[in-house]
Amino acid sequence: MLKRPRPRLLMLSVSLFSVLIMLLSACGAPSTPSTTNTSTPVKGGTWVDDLYEEPNSLIPNASTETFSDIVNTTIWAPLFLGDSNGAFVPGIATQIPTLQNGGISADLKTWKITLRSGLKWSDGQPLDARDVDFTWKLWTNPKFTAASTIGYNLITSTDLSPDNLTITFHLKQAFAPFVALWTDGSNAPVPAHIFSGIAVDKLLTSSQNLNPTVTSGPFTLTESKQGTDYTVSRNPNYYRAAEGLPYLDKIVFRIVTDQNTILKDLQAGTTNSSWFLDVTKTSAYQQLSNYKLSFNPHASNFEALYFNFHNKILADNVDVRKAIAMAIDHQALITTARRGQAVPLCTDHGQAFVPGYQADAACPKFDPAGASAMLKADGWVAGKDGVLAKGGQRLEFQYSTTANNYWRADDELILQANFKAIGIQIDITNYPASTFFGPFLTGGVAGKYDIAEFENSWVYDADDASLLACNQIPPAGFNITFYCNQALDKLFTQEETTADPTARQQIFNQEHQIYLTEFPFVALYSPTDIAMHKLTGHNYNPGPMGASETVGSATWWCDGGKC
Repeated sequence: MLKRPRPRLLMLSVSLFSVLIMLLSACGAPSTPSTTNTSTPVKGGTWVDDLYEEPNSLIPNASTETFSDIVNTTIWAPLFLGDSNGAFVPGIATQIPTLQNGGISADLKTWKITLRSGLKWSDGQPLDARDVDFTWKLWTNPKFTAASTIGYNLITSTDLSPDNLTITFHLKQAFAPFVALWTDGSNAPVPAHIFSGIAVDKLLTSSQNLNPTVTSGPFTLTESKQGTDYTVSRNPNYYRAAEGLPYLDKIVFRIVTDQNTILKDLQAGTTNSSWFLDVTKTSAYQQLSNYKLSFNPHASNFEALYFNFHNKILADNVDVRKAIAMAIDHQALITTARRGQAVPLCTDHGQAFVPGYQADAACPKFDPAGASAMLKADGWVAGKDGVLAKGGQRLEFQYSTTANNYWRADDELILQANFKAIGIQIDITNYPASTFFGPFLTGGVAGKYDIAEFENSWVYDADDASLLACNQIPPAGFNITFYCNQALDKLFTQEETTADPTARQQIFNQEHQIYLTEFPFVALYSPTDIAMHKLTGHNYNPGPMGASETVGSATWWCDGGKC
């Protein structure tokens, strides 16, 4: 989620073209590369990456799960790529469409994208605009259950050039973040000649789901052992193969769902890298002289708790949701649970987003006494166990997050104590990520899922319609709060159709006002996701856009071609 560091934009004297292009492709100040090496890259070697969770799909736009995205970035070639700073660059497309080069119409409703000539799938078949056309139609087919249909569902028709290298999209309304929809491996075109032979409603349960046989990225999937490892090997038909890319022979994504095991692997030197590491072990990581601890300072993620509006108590009592927001000790979460590896944030837009981030957002203050008084004024009365109740309804909720996340376990303990102090009880049950982001959240069963916590991120644009838009309620998307607000829907449409960054910021501010009044979710903090990599490996620079550990993996290489 599905989803960008940017510099301050010129606001007044730029043309619509300039504003739009800055909106789509600007990035923040460059992050310091995790490794600086000026020697010539060497081909060869097998790089081992400890992957913290099991992917639940390796088909683009089929999963909201972070670790699916990490593998997908290595095996699928997108139209556009994000680099380690969060900027757009052409992928299999020849250029970023702009008003100046004729790629975008003045009303932002027509987008023309031209692919490189001679592209091939890993099986040697031609990759062209027909695959792109097949892809958006697949993703908008309700039988596919895409991770997100935002933007794709605005496409009314397409035109293909006679040589099948150019596709022109016609949208029913302007959509400024259109390029972001096609950026990175989890938003890459899929092979029509393979997937068209499988019934749409069977595709995600077919063998292709976790073992795609034909791909397009720098690597192809050569071994898929669920629960153990996924091996990707050099793709000789990769469009940059003539440049010698990728440098590595293979990457082995080893499934290691225990952070203690990851630390042991690092201590033993048996893994080359791992990302999304346990911040509680930071001091132990820093003691490893043959590895470097790094993070992208422009990370755009936010950690939040989400309310399930299928739970009638939570849905019908905004003061209960507000009291929960007021009872949270955010600083304790940052200093104790995250060991300082996070910064304060109360909306879904971190400081990386300009437009998006609102410095003066009306964040709820930590005020447990005020929260308690508000609930009592609403008629909630404490029982013998201290838990508030009213009219046969009790403020006791199931609280869940992903299993085996030690800092989230600490989050839960802090939150449990925060809520107990105001008469709310949470019962904790956690799940593996594949279950949590799959049937658990999208199923929305009240009493099983009442409040959930996870990290989220947008993809190269601050558009956050996929979070709460009414048309993104499962199975159509990933609005797992099941909250629908028509006023928000209008704002989502406005920000998606506005190119001017100043005007767009004002729309985001109006969204934030609703978030901080209605509280369909509560942002906890903006985390810094840390990574480790061996000093003998080079060009390992995780990007700022959430699941972007493998951005640039085509250029990873090891000293002497041995990892």
